[in-house]
Amino acid sequence: MAWWSLAMLAYPETQARAHVELDAVVGRSRLPTFADLPHLPYIRAMVKETLRWRPLSPLGSPHQTTKDGWYEGMFIPKGTMCIQNMWHMNRDPEIFGKNPEHFDPARYLDESGTDAAPGMSAEIKERGHFTYGFGRRICVGRYMADNALFINIAVLLWATEIGRKKDASGNFVPLDLDGWVDVGPTVLVALYHVPLGGR
Repeated sequence: MAWWSLAMLAYPETQARAHVELDAVVGRSRLPTFADLPHLPYIRAMVKETLRWRPLSPLGSPHQTTKDGWYEGMFIPKGTMCIQNMWHMNRDPEIFGKNPEHFDPARYLDESGTDAAPGMSAEIKERGHFTYGFGRRICVGRYMADNALFINIAVLLWATEIGRKKDASGNFVPLDLDGWVDVGPTVLVALYHVPLGGR
């Protein structure tokens, strides 16, 4: 929700489009509910885009190979620790288009604004990102997370407008979208090669 809030400040046009959708589908006389989920494609796209744009764990969690294997001519022995670079995969321009560094929920919608974009694979259309991982170790809480993000985003946008502060001249105060540090245990292990619990 923190990354989504930052996106609303940095990309006000996405917030405006979501407000239009909410006003058309929900109106002002009641709060959004889960019954509205099928009728709010842009809000659903915001959930996917938030998880793609700023993955919770940029390098995922380490996996270990269960048998010897080959990948693109490289031998990978059994027991090798593999770290998937979610950050890079979620920014692949061949999958997500020419502007993967930008927050753009419309990348998941066709021109009518309702269906998944035509160029994406079935898996990406469904999940929208690689953040939850893969295979047997895919995040078990992904459906709960998607639903929690959906209802929180829908209700917050229904109830309020999130705006950026302006300076004395009336210009928006600049935002540093890249001025953050993620020091989660996965990132520490991958970047500094220290054992968990070590310094």
